[in-house]
Amino acid sequence: MSQPRSAYCEQFRSLRTRILQSGERLQTRAIVVTSAGIAEGKTLTALNLAWLLAQTEGVRALIIDSDLRQPCATDYLGIDASVGLSEVLGGQLSLDEAIVRLDPAGLYLLPGGKPRDDVAELLSGPSYARLLTDVRRMFDYIIIDAPPLGIFTDANVLMTKADGALLVVRAGKTRYGVLDKLLEQIPKDRLMGVVLNRSEEQQPDSSSYYYQHRYYSKERRLSETKQVKKEAQEEEVVVLS
Repeated sequence: MSQPRSAYCEQFRSLRTRILQSGERLQTRAIVVTSAGIAEGKTLTALNLAWLLAQTEGVRALIIDSDLRQPCATDYLGIDASVGLSEVLGGQLSLDEAIVRLDPAGLYLLPGGKPRDDVAELLSGPSYARLLTDVRRMFDYIIIDAPPLGIFTDANVLMTKADGALLVVRAGKTRYGVLDKLLEQIPKDRLMGVVLNRSEEQQPDSSSYYYQHRYYSKERRLSETKQVKKEAQEEEVVVLS
């Protein structure tokens, strides 16, 4: 979000393009973002993806912090929202009251609210299903930040209610054996792909493109100025002779 011209942001734009294409073909609108374990990057992936979806013309995107064991989306965004999904499912708060409008226009957040332990039971119940039905009528895309798949069953429960799922893995941390085991658990018709986070592979730096563009434009202007001066001098010589 803070570096829209970076190579990292371009990777997220590529991910957004694939999501939009899938949305058109398969009507994939509610997407679960989960990870193998903790500190893999699932919440940052969910936030950046939702942010870029909201920047698409005519798109309204909602992030649902469904990691009710340890809600943290508000911490990443630096906003104060002590109530959210937990209170909505518990009947203490209405959905409209809990949703927070973010900047840019078109981006909204349903915070996690108070942490709780009965997450799997709560997400499996009819209240969460009704909530998803309601937000589908309100938004074009719903990005669901789920607890780690390798630790809790919550993500599996959420996948059965969503249209698709992204699995975030961290380079140099997630083990192949763990990943293979997790991929077996995910329904094949739900898995949209795997996001490799913190890869050390060198990507083209888009900032250098903008610099080169400005440099080229400056050089071209200087060249054109020199050419004009040269033609003016030649014309002056012709007049004097």
